Amino acid sequence: MKKIGRSRRSLHLQGPDPWVAVNLSLIFPGLGQGYAGSLLKGIGFGVAAAGLLIYSGWSLFAAGGNTFRGLIAIAVLALVYGANLVDAYRSLINHPNQSKNTRWYGLFLSQILPGLGHFYHQQALVGGLLLGAGIFSAFGANFYPALVIVPPFIWAIACYHLYRTVPDRQPRRGAITAVIVGLLGVRLAIGHVPVWVDQALVQCIVPSESMVPTLQINDRIFVERNSSFRPQTGDIVVFRPTAEAIAITDIDPDTLVVKRVIGLPGQTVEITNGAILIDQMPLVEDYKAQSPSYTWGPAIIPLDSYFVLGDNRNVSADSHIWGAVPQDHLLGPAYKIYWPPHRIQPL
Repeated sequence: MKKIGRSRRSLHLQGPDPWVAVNLSLIFPGLGQGYAGSLLKGIGFGVAAAGLLIYSGWSLFAAGGNTFRGLIAIAVLALVYGANLVDAYRSLINHPNQSKNTRWYGLFLSQILPGLGHFYHQQALVGGLLLGAGIFSAFGANFYPALVIVPPFIWAIACYHLYRTVPDRQPRRGAITAVIVGLLGVRLAIGHVPVWVDQALVQCIVPSESMVPTLQINDRIFVERNSSFRPQTGDIVVFRPTAEAIAITDIDPDTLVVKRVIGLPGQTVEITNGAILIDQMPLVEDYKAQSPSYTWGPAIIPLDSYFVLGDNRNVSADSHIWGAVPQDHLLGPAYKIYWPPHRIQPL
C-alpha cells in the first residue's frame, strides 16, 4: 500500500512538459501556449501568424500586392515563429510539477528531421533509416511531384515510432495525436504549395525591348495559367510561338512570348500612316513607345485567333511579321511585374 501511494503521488506530480508545448507550437504558433494554459497569448501568436501568412501570400501573388513587402512579411513571420517556440518552452519551464522525461525533446528533433530524435535516444539504426528515407523522398519530390505526399508521412512515422519506443510514465495520447495530425496537415499543405503555384501561374523573364515602356528587359512577371481565357483589346498575353514565328525569327519553340492584344477574332485590322485601325476606327493607345513606321493590311483576323503587337512597335517581331496567334497557343494573361522591387506593379 505504501508503494502504491508513492506511485500515485509520483504520477500526480508528473505535470505538463515544456517540450510538449514546443512540439505543439512547432505545428502552428500559439498551440503550445494553449497547452500551457496561456490561452490569450496563444490566440495572439496564432492570429499574428495567420495574418502574416495571409498578407504575405496576397503580397506575393495578387496583382495589387507588393512582392518585396511580402518577403518582409515572411521574415517577420519567421521571427514570430521563433519567438513563439521560445515562449512555449518558457511558459512551463518554471512549472512546479513539470515533466523531466526526454521523449518529447526527441519528438521535437524528429519534427525537424526524421531520425534525429532516434539518434538522440541512441536508436542509430532506425534513425539512419528514417533520416535517409526523409531526405531521399523530399529530394525526389522535387523531380516527381506525385511523391510530395511521401515526406510528411515519413516525418509522422518517425515521430510516432519514437513516441511508442521511448518510455514515459505519462502517455499524453491527446498530445501525440495532435502532433501527428497537425504535422501531416501542415506538411502536406506546405509540400503542395509549389505544385499549386505551378498549376496556377508561370514566372517569366522579359528578354527584349519589344514591350518597352510597359515591360523592361529583365522584368520578372507572373502569368495566370488559364486555358479558357479570352483576351480583350489591350490585354497583355503570354503565348507559345507559332510555327510561322519559329520559321521567320528562329525563336526557340520552348520560349514564351509576351505581347499586347490589338485585334480580336473576326475584326479587320489595318496599320497605315502611323495609326492602327480596327474595323476602320482608330485605336486609342496610351502605352506604346512609338507609332508604327510600317504598313500592314487591311486583313480580317481569323476566328479563334488574335492580332498581337509589342508596345515598342518598330523593334518588335509580332503579328505584323508572322501573323495572328491561335487561341490554343495562349497561356494566359500577364498580370503583374513582381521583380525587381522598383518595378513591382500590376499589368
